Amino acid sequence: MKTFIDNLIAWIKANIWLAIGILAVVTFVLFPRQLKKMLGLTPHRVKHRKTTTTVTRRRRSLPRSVGMRKRNKPTQYNKSGKAKKPWQIKGSLAAKRHMAQIRRMR
Repeated sequence: MKTFIDNLIAWIKANIWLAIGILAVVTFVLFPRQLKKMLGLTPHRVKHRKTTTTVTRRRRSLPRSVGMRKRNKPTQYNKSGKAKKPWQIKGSLAAKRHMAQIRRMR
């Protein structure tokens, strides 16, 4: 009496092209990512955005009329009465950097 495996092997030998097609479809359905990697269908290039950094000059290198002046900004507070973090102050350099960081993470 023939077992199921013997019948399956005999059918595969008789219908080799049909068996190869069925195997390819099953592989594509069960393992699509691995198949794409094997066939080289994934993009190889990674696109990087150009980043610009802001460089602040030292006060010593600035002319005396510009560098020695101090900015007297009042400390800004939030509704609970605590001082705001530097990135929470509208228009500050820290806020611009913080927003740029958020945009880069998107």
